[in-house]
Amino acid sequence: MPHKTSYDIIIIGAGPAGLSAGRELIKGGQHEVLLLDKTAPWDHPIQCAEGVGRLGFNEAGPINQSWIRHKIKTAIFHAPGGATISYTDKNGGYIIDRALMQRDIAQELMRGAVATDFSSRVISVSPLCNGVRTVTTAEGKCFTAPVVIDASGPTNCFCKDEPVASKPADLEPAYFAWVEGFEMTPDRIHIFAGQKIAPGGYAWVFPRGDGGANIGIVMGRAYIGKVNLRTLLDEFLASQFPSIRVMKRFAGSIPCGCKRPLPIGIPGLLKTGDAASTVNPISRAGITEAMLCGRLAGEAALAMAQQCDTKQQIACIRQYERQWLKMRGKQHRKLAKVKNSLRAIPDSDYDSGAGALGAIDPQNMTMSKIFRASMSRFPRLVWAMRHLM
Repeated sequence: MPHKTSYDIIIIGAGPAGLSAGRELIKGGQHEVLLLDKTAPWDHPIQCAEGVGRLGFNEAGPINQSWIRHKIKTAIFHAPGGATISYTDKNGGYIIDRALMQRDIAQELMRGAVATDFSSRVISVSPLCNGVRTVTTAEGKCFTAPVVIDASGPTNCFCKDEPVASKPADLEPAYFAWVEGFEMTPDRIHIFAGQKIAPGGYAWVFPRGDGGANIGIVMGRAYIGKVNLRTLLDEFLASQFPSIRVMKRFAGSIPCGCKRPLPIGIPGLLKTGDAASTVNPISRAGITEAMLCGRLAGEAALAMAQQCDTKQQIACIRQYERQWLKMRGKQHRKLAKVKNSLRAIPDSDYDSGAGALGAIDPQNMTMSKIFRASMSRFPRLVWAMRHLM
């Protein structure tokens, strides 16, 4: 528990982004750091599908093999009409144990002398005053620091009255369940598309081991209030997996980008992870993205802590933003445009595409072959992808 009220750097949120930022901060060693969250990052089930790409996960920082539940080699796409396409990626991915990962990194930070308070819910972050910001909790605690890293997630919207990224414009609802009584090949994931199954989004089935799976649906924001997400999931489970047992259900929100990107930093404050809308707009993947952006935020916070001059702090912030844009941000902006275009593609195009691609030997399936097969037969689909060309 914190023994003082003033720190050099405060991190709000002990998820992948906040913990990765903390990892960078303890490398400096000379700064006093406080990590705040309303709950210990390993105590409760994580509201997450827990899938990550191998390359991005390895890039995000040192990993422990014990965090990996399964290595994923193949993704199977289920078209609305029922046809399937199998795609094996040479790099593959992982299903991870996120709670274990977060516990291990949190303990690493504590060994690195980071003060932690996992029983305080932050309710506000003040504007910069006399060179510091004040972080206030629901429990009446107040802490100050020259630099605050906001890794609190997509819905807290701290400092919304300042010129910094706040609530994302494209906040999508997701609903999923942990189930048992379902055996699946552990090195495969399944993705289901279709307006009846998941309007504006997709359904997923990820292995958890020991006859368990993570099954869920993410729905496009445009359908909020028009479709009941829980009903969609119940219907999907009943039609595809009638014999499974639902052990626990979860609901959450996925920030998939902003209509008009705002800065993700201002003097004394850095946004990172879901608070900065770092999620991939198409895949809705966000763990490695949060870890990568969190690492950059930690580096930027260290640089800002050395600077009292506002212009120098702004220079540190602009460097942070440039690094994120180069690493993932520019690609995400393109993907957001693709996502908007894909909304107009009817299910029939996906069914036709799956039928054509089904003729390709799964062992020889490559992204270039998928694109060539689609070019002449499905112009609407290719037109939607033009932003990536």
